[in-house]
Amino acid sequence: MAFQDFDHISERRKRERQQKLKKRIIIASILIIVLLLAVAAAVCFVLYKNRLSSTNNHSNNGTSNGKGNSPPSHPTKEGGVSQSQKAIKMICAPTDYKQACESSLLKAVGSNSSATPKPKDLLKAAISVAALELNKAKNQTATFKFETPEQQGAFEDCMVLLDDATEELNSSISDINNQNLGKLSSATPDLNNWLSAVMSYQQTCIDGFPEGEMKTAMQKALKNTREHTSNALAIITQVASVFSNFLQAPATGSTNRHLLTTSSTTTASLDEDGLPSWMTHEDRRVLKVKAADKFTPNVTVAKDGSGNFSTITAALAAMPKKYQGRYVIYVKAGIYEEYITVTKEMVNVTMYGEGSQKSIVTGNKNFIDGTRTFQTATFAAIGEGFMAQSMGFRNTAGPEKHQAVALRVQSGPFNFC
Repeated sequence: MAFQDFDHISERRKRERQQKLKKRIIIASILIIVLLLAVAAAVCFVLYKNRLSSTNNHSNNGTSNGKGNSPPSHPTKEGGVSQSQKAIKMICAPTDYKQACESSLLKAVGSNSSATPKPKDLLKAAISVAALELNKAKNQTATFKFETPEQQGAFEDCMVLLDDATEELNSSISDINNQNLGKLSSATPDLNNWLSAVMSYQQTCIDGFPEGEMKTAMQKALKNTREHTSNALAIITQVASVFSNFLQAPATGSTNRHLLTTSSTTTASLDEDGLPSWMTHEDRRVLKVKAADKFTPNVTVAKDGSGNFSTITAALAAMPKKYQGRYVIYVKAGIYEEYITVTKEMVNVTMYGEGSQKSIVTGNKNFIDGTRTFQTATFAAIGEGFMAQSMGFRNTAGPEKHQAVALRVQSGPFNFC
């Protein structure tokens, strides 16, 4: 047989294989189409059956109430789900505890509300639930009995932290009340900060207890409020994208609807110099110039006695109550071995030194030597509007002493540079 005959046979076999492959593809395609049609038919049948069942139920309810074929009693329901439920499901979508979120908000706004609840109302309700559960936890833990001084001390710290958490939640609710719907998302940075602080306080409270039954009991007591706080924070984190899908509910009889603004941002805005937007014009101005030129101190602290005071604690204690404006403390170079707290009453304190390696506040409180972690901070800033520049804060306890804190900041807003 000539070699060209083998070529003809190879070509013929190749064409046959291609034809068989085409047939298989065609058969497979037909089978897939048939299968899809069967699935679609089954879905349509189920939907039709459910709709028919729902219609019969409404008809039976109407007859039993003596109203014949009257419409359902809740006209806002579509397919058995009210507008309130739809809005709540949407706003609870990003949360970690969806069931707790949905059930609490439904209870707050009512599952059969005749109008779609506003985002402002839902957010306020979410935070209010967290505050309510926190108050319940505080009342519950008030009955705890403690067997050791460590447990008693941890509980005392815990009550301070939970009181601070209550203030942050109330501040959040108040801020929402003061915002109109179109500008609600502009409050997101502050709300994020406050609720993040609440979660931090709750966890710090638990961490302060030694391992054992009392720590477990505190975890259990705070479980609900922690979940609701987490939910509220998740809602706020998504506020720009979630709230933009909501429409402001019109007044009764009105046909006008107003879209929420979409120009808001979920991050704190900065000016062209990179300074926070919450700062006043005067605060921004002084931060733009050199330290020697920008501040006129109310008092000066100096270790060598050349100032008004030799300790920072004494300078803070001399601050007039309800002082208007910024109270400026100049701290000359030196190592100040003291434990300092800028209390809640000390608002808008500015403290500046001669450099973080020159004007230094230092301490060495630590967990191993018997101080609860929350109390080990060398410097604690709690008063709102605290600012510090060219200052150093240290805790020299070292890693062998376990937990030890140099700087604890609960002030909001605050600025360090």
